[in-house]
Amino acid sequence: LHSNSDKGDGSVKYILTGEGAGTIFIIDDTTGDIHSTKSLDREQKTHYVLHAQAIDRRTNKPLEPESEFIIKVQDINDNAPKFTDGPYIVTVPEMSDMGTSVLQVTATDADDPTYGNSARVVYSILQGQPYFSVDPKTGVIRTALHNMDREAREHYSVVIQAKDMAGQVGGLSGSTTVNITLTDVNDNPPRFPQNATMLKIIVGDVDEPPLFSMPSYVMEVYENAKIGTIVGTVLAQDPDSANSLV
Repeated sequence: LHSNSDKGDGSVKYILTGEGAGTIFIIDDTTGDIHSTKSLDREQKTHYVLHAQAIDRRTNKPLEPESEFIIKVQDINDNAPKFTDGPYIVTVPEMSDMGTSVLQVTATDADDPTYGNSARVVYSILQGQPYFSVDPKTGVIRTALHNMDREAREHYSVVIQAKDMAGQVGGLSGSTTVNITLTDVNDNPPRFPQNATMLKIIVGDVDEPPLFSMPSYVMEVYENAKIGTIVGTVLAQDPDSANSLV
């Protein structure tokens, strides 16, 4: 600060009042130079309103009216993106079309969104390819393969990264994990363990040839067995989970 009344003879004294005066900001009462006494964090406070005045050092009377000025704290990229939630647990039906939306993740950056690219976040996938993809702008996760089969693999752990500075080198980043489970759809027919397609029953000692030349169960029953006698049991299995009742 400098007053027109200051002739450089030390007769002018500069005083400072307002937000942070004497604690965060100090003034050299002879030169009018203002200094900060500690690091300033824009995310805690963006600006300070101060008042300065030049007075006569001998009489303490003002030499001119008090003036107001504002110190604005300029942003630097000192905050990494953070995901609001997570880890995430979601499901998607197996055999979904490629590009099916699974989940949208969101990361926030405390830096100034109006200044540079410090708060401009882009998303990328660190783990989970080639099964899933993420939109770099929106954070929407989608399936990236056709016909993902729950019976082949049910659980996936996908790691998503959010990086500021629009993804440029030197940007800060944060990550989150999305645990995805494929839910069952009825895409498998029941099958017999022996892959049998017909039942061959032997009555007594007589082994008549089967009607068809196909894999079969072989069971025996006495020729004089009563009606309703249990001959045997056949069992079919279905690899589906929610749709496996035969």
